[in-house]
Amino acid sequence: MLGAETSIHDEIDDDLRAQCAPLGIDPVQLVSQIAKEGGPPPFELWPEHLDAYEVFFACRRQWRVEVGMGGAYFQGLDFSAVDVVMKHLGIPRKRQREVFLQVQVMEDEGVKVLNA
Repeated sequence: MLGAETSIHDEIDDDLRAQCAPLGIDPVQLVSQIAKEGGPPPFELWPEHLDAYEVFFACRRQWRVEVGMGGAYFQGLDFSAVDVVMKHLGIPRKRQREVFLQVQVMEDEGVKVLNA
């Protein structure tokens, strides 16, 4: 099972504070509720989803974020970054469409969690 041995790296650090200060954003808004509660429970990852998980995890800092008077809103992943990550991870070209669609499912759920 993956997840049991990994920890969430979604945390407020000095770099995040420095980026938020000039924009007047509370950095707590940019940290997911799951991370605030200590991280998600362990989970089972089916082998056919491993590539998509690795791509999604590698893109964890590639979110498009709108910042305004109401705070921060996560729009979704930067798809050009997803493409680069797939190439760097060596995802075979014939599997890239399938992996991309799986990443989009995770992205849709991630947007819900991050904007909750």
